[in-house]
Amino acid sequence: MLKGRDSRVQNWDDLRYLMAVHKTGSMSAASRLLDTNPATVSRRLARLAETLGHELFHKTPEGWVASDAIGPLLQSVSSFEGEIESYLNANDTKGGQLSGSISIGMPGSLANGVLYPRVSDLVAEHPGIRLNLHAQTYRETLGENDMIISPIRPQHGRLIVKPIGRVHANVYAMPDGPRAGAWIGLLRDHDAYEPMQRAIDVMGGQPPTLRVETLHDVAEAIRITGLPGLTLRIEASMEPQMVLYDSQAPDNETALFLCYHETRRHDPLLQAVIEWATGAFEACEHL
Repeated sequence: MLKGRDSRVQNWDDLRYLMAVHKTGSMSAASRLLDTNPATVSRRLARLAETLGHELFHKTPEGWVASDAIGPLLQSVSSFEGEIESYLNANDTKGGQLSGSISIGMPGSLANGVLYPRVSDLVAEHPGIRLNLHAQTYRETLGENDMIISPIRPQHGRLIVKPIGRVHANVYAMPDGPRAGAWIGLLRDHDAYEPMQRAIDVMGGQPPTLRVETLHDVAEAIRITGLPGLTLRIEASMEPQMVLYDSQAPDNETALFLCYHETRRHDPLLQAVIEWATGAFEACEHL
């Protein structure tokens, strides 16, 4: 509950700080996003909390999480941001060309195998568009991104969600590499998800000897160390000598979802990037 009519938010700029912490989950990341410092972020949030009459966030092991009390406010501000961004992008053209920046959160391996080879196509058609690609795998929220491509289908928030493809993973090895014992997998927080669970089964139930951040990193480590590891079919296809560790083990097939805020459905800049990304996935032969 707000304190009253006379305690309404007078400094709308404080809401930028609120959204930055909500998107990034930390004071330091929010300060980088806003080009300021954590002390300023904390001070702005304290002022806003006093105005609203309740705590804005609570600290968890995963970062700062918004309190239930400000859920409706966050939705309203997020919608307002989306509408403004769409309006500005619709009117910000240079010589008839779209111009602006779009942030995409997606698994780094897919960025490497699907989007990077086709960036020149986007540049040729829309030279004014700039991309920021954040390597993020299991995401259910946009965070600081304009869109995400995720193996998790978001269940909450005002997001437009559409299937964009399916990706295949398995344990791969080099022909002359060891066939028992040590192997390469992802960091421990991926163990709860099916690709790592299936890989552990293939490797006889033993945990990885070496853990790295992305499936692209695994593919690189397979090439360098000769050890088997979990990676994507699209990564393995880039190394002609890489083969399945167990030819009888079926691929793990995972659906991918492209997600963005519903207020951006008419944003020409974002929609151009979505069209390009969708085409890149459709054209990929080794997913």
